[in-house]
Amino acid sequence: MRLVWLLFLVGCAHDVRVDYPAPPDAPTGTLVLRLSTSANVSVAVNGILVVDDAKTDKIVIDRVPIGSNDVVIAANGGDKAIRAWVTSDYWTTIPMGVPEASTGFLKSIFATLVSIVAYSMLN
Repeated sequence: MRLVWLLFLVGCAHDVRVDYPAPPDAPTGTLVLRLSTSANVSVAVNGILVVDDAKTDKIVIDRVPIGSNDVVIAANGGDKAIRAWVTSDYWTTIPMGVPEASTGFLKSIFATLVSIVAYSMLN
């Protein structure tokens, strides 16, 4: 019975809260990503992986540097690269649509490769 509960808890979506590794004296703010549906999500901010394959529909990233930040999100085989402006006064909240979880493995690999190429072209 415990195994059933453990599998249920592991499979459930939960809010994810992480800290960006900013220097202690750097001015920072908070970035919130709200997904349209629960998804297996990985997030990189300024090239640093801050969330790795978490099932969630809300991600709160604290200590993000103030100003323009490059954010790459991979969710359910789809990828998005955006630039987000973060302030210290208010949380920056970005609503995001994500594809359904039924996408295939090859589509996921292709989308990841396209995302990497697009991100490298932006920098």
